[in-house]
Amino acid sequence: MVLVTDRQYSLDPKLKEKLDLMIKRMDSGKDNLLLIDGDEGDGKTNMSLLLGYYVAHTCDRDFSLKNIFFDLDELIEFAIKTKEQVIIWDEGALGGLASEWWNKNQKKFIKLLMVARKRKHFWVVNIPKFFKMNEYFVIDRSIGLVHVYLRGGTEHGRFVYFNQIQKEKLWEDWKRSRVRGYKKWWSFHGSFVMFLGRKRFSDIIDEVQYDKKKDIAIMSIAKEDEPRKKETDYRYESDERILEVCEQMGLNRKETAEKMCVGIKVLERIVTKRNKLRVEETLTPKPLRK
Repeated sequence: MVLVTDRQYSLDPKLKEKLDLMIKRMDSGKDNLLLIDGDEGDGKTNMSLLLGYYVAHTCDRDFSLKNIFFDLDELIEFAIKTKEQVIIWDEGALGGLASEWWNKNQKKFIKLLMVARKRKHFWVVNIPKFFKMNEYFVIDRSIGLVHVYLRGGTEHGRFVYFNQIQKEKLWEDWKRSRVRGYKKWWSFHGSFVMFLGRKRFSDIIDEVQYDKKKDIAIMSIAKEDEPRKKETDYRYESDERILEVCEQMGLNRKETAEKMCVGIKVLERIVTKRNKLRVEETLTPKPLRK
């Protein structure tokens, strides 16, 4: 392990070597797409932040919560309006919540990669499993794949890396026999440290703010995917839950309306209906902060 950046955290030397080659690619006018997959809770987000901060620090680029996205439309707007950024799409943090959402937005992301290539962004995409992605991502567009896992099912901080040749063999094995050949085709393996919740990184990415941003994304996607059988069911089961998350975050009326994609008047009707239901259930209404 080698110590890197001003924060002096440990990074696998072979993984650092790969990142340095990717940085040279950007110096020659190209961008990089790095994929990170693994089961929920195995460390995808921590790995992406460690790698993202190394690239940002080495290339003198900004790196904060603003560089991490759950909402694809927000990511697209940011990527088009900027250049030479580290951009993390943390879809993997959402788990398997919205498969239809992922299939729909994958096509939008492919188009973005095609038009934004010359902006020399460093892209990191966190996904639950590599085979959820289009072949274009895994084979043609990505520069590498990092698979994170728990050693022995309990020990965090382990990974295997697949270069362009190995990830193609990994993909072929899956397409041919549905075998996830993580142990067969890897280029090298190693360990990594945690990022979120560590004091040395707290001024870069605050874990509480990260979780709040993720909660909003999860609730928004749940709202999109929820079947609209009846308007009354929809308002109670979907809007009420998103409203509760917004209240827990301390958002005001305007911010809450923006997150829920409704106008202020519609929001007031939702709050009134929710409070009325709470009264009927002998619960004390909780007013929205002005």
